Amino acid sequence: MEYDAIIIGAGVGGLACGLKLSCEGKKVLLLEKQPLPGGFATTFSRKGFIFESAVHCVDTLTKTEEIRTFMDESGITKEITFINLDDFARIIYPDYDFVADFKQDNFISVLKSNFPQERKNIDRFFRAFDKFHRQFERFNHSRLPLGIKLLISPLAYPMIISTSISTAAQFVDKYIKDAKLKAIVTDIWRFTGLPPSRLSAIYFLLVFECYYYNSTAYVKGGFIKLFQAMVERIKESGSEVRFNTSVVKIITRDGKRVKSVVTDKGEEFSARTIVSNANAIDTLTKMLDVDAVKEEYGRKLASLEKSVSAFQIYLGLSVPAKTLGMNHSIFSISNAYDHDENYNYSMSGDYDRCSLELVDHAQIDPALAPQGKGTLLIMTLDNYANWRDLSEEQYQAKKKEVADKFIKRSEKYLPGLSKYIEVMEIATPRTMARFGTSPEGAIYGFAQTIGQSGINRLAQETKVKGLFLAGAWTMPGGGAHACFLSGIMAGELASKYLK
Repeated sequence: MEYDAIIIGAGVGGLACGLKLSCEGKKVLLLEKQPLPGGFATTFSRKGFIFESAVHCVDTLTKTEEIRTFMDESGITKEITFINLDDFARIIYPDYDFVADFKQDNFISVLKSNFPQERKNIDRFFRAFDKFHRQFERFNHSRLPLGIKLLISPLAYPMIISTSISTAAQFVDKYIKDAKLKAIVTDIWRFTGLPPSRLSAIYFLLVFECYYYNSTAYVKGGFIKLFQAMVERIKESGSEVRFNTSVVKIITRDGKRVKSVVTDKGEEFSARTIVSNANAIDTLTKMLDVDAVKEEYGRKLASLEKSVSAFQIYLGLSVPAKTLGMNHSIFSISNAYDHDENYNYSMSGDYDRCSLELVDHAQIDPALAPQGKGTLLIMTLDNYANWRDLSEEQYQAKKKEVADKFIKRSEKYLPGLSKYIEVMEIATPRTMARFGTSPEGAIYGFAQTIGQSGINRLAQETKVKGLFLAGAWTMPGGGAHACFLSGIMAGELASKYLK
């Protein structure tokens, strides 16, 4: 049987692409190597506790927001119960501790009350921020061809040009002088995987808006409920979804146009177009059957920097974390105001000083834990090199050692935490590499440097006709929101190609 489209991988990007194409009436085959949808963002359970494997918070999920609108138009939100969130996170530094609000005025007010000497500079920063987003919205919604938009950008969208060649630190330095305030304003860096001194300014500003400006929501029962609803809607539209099925080869016609895929079971499925939500490196350098194209991509991709990985501890507690002092669903904790230091702590494996993220999903949705109990996720960014060459014995010992350190560090905020642990699972960069089939356990695809962001990011169209990419490795980047967009964009390209 020949399909209109085959999608490799039921991660966020693959699901969004499959949903878009199937709702347009295309015959889609979605193939996923895991038994569940969601990829890195899936959900798992242990002894009655339900854990989000990676998702902390997904922006633009409230009514009229970008992702929610897509879900509404696809007809699946009637199957989902959303829990609206009031604010983003509790931001904790040695001298400052406050809650970051989704409402701009409230957030600005908190910053001014903590840094009264910077009141005028704070206003200047947010005026520049607003100006950037007005220009970005005009650029994004313009129907002019991309080439023409770029040509007129120096006059029509000057801030897009300036931020595309600047780092986040360079942008912030223009407006804010206090080093501690700079650190707090750029605290969101850890959701992108690069410190402000290396992070693309344009990507920083887009992520900053998503988490500090737009209210969002959580999915009751965990994000797996959303992913399962997407799978069911794809099936209802006449398409197919197969789990526990890996794609090992993409076959082309004369090396120029996609023809079919071959699975690990030896099955071959044909389609007019193929969208890969698998990592771009494996897709373009291993799966393709065209040696010349694989070698060309191999040279190009080898020069690109991969993002960081992560170390995560999933805890099932005998009491709600809130009773121990978890007075917000997210704690963002830093020991240093210099984010280059914080980044280097993670990269060098300094687990006594690296930044931590604590997330209490069960505080948002108590049904994620047995009655009267709770969950907690402890997370930090990490470097695959810190774990690469360990023997199995060394690996297991280091997992326990790092987990014990993080639990002890967390007890500064949640006294007695270790006494209430009933369930513990640990994920390292090696887990990320194995489970997500992600080179070096990269959780955000390619790093969001200036040279790898915006129009410089790996394109979704490839050198093989009919082959497109979705997911964190391509436009617009890593994170659940960006992966949703990548899937929608890939679906639009595939639909256009099919016409």
